Amino acid sequence: MKTTFAFSACVAIVIPLVAEAGGKTRIFVTESQPPQLAGDVAVGEMKGALAFTGGNSPQVTEVMKQFQRRCPDVIITANRERADYVVRFDHEEPSPVTPFVHGNKVAVFDKNEDLVYSHSTRLLSNAVKGACTAIAAQGRR
Repeated sequence: MKTTFAFSACVAIVIPLVAEAGGKTRIFVTESQPPQLAGDVAVGEMKGALAFTGGNSPQVTEVMKQFQRRCPDVIITANRERADYVVRFDHEEPSPVTPFVHGNKVAVFDKNEDLVYSHSTRLLSNAVKGACTAIAAQGRR
């Protein structure tokens, strides 16, 4: 009787957790450049300006959009602690030779912060596709 009750209690706890995520992998998307606050110090009547750089840019939103299209088996989360993987993207500045083409670098880290995938590509969609394939391959292990 005690064994049946313990098993039932475990099932009652585990099933809602699996159902909540739908068995899907959670990813957190970010850029490598951390947010930075820079500026001059105000002394007396002298005042300086502050500049905020880094953090999430419009490109991160585009990356999230691409993940929704190309990787429907993942959930994109804004909570880094709940994520199974952290996906970092860097977008290179356009070169003078190809001003409308940006390079995209991607790195995927697991919960242990171990690198499981990295790649560079010209098309964002290919970078997302590669990251998605790597995450799916990790899930099968």
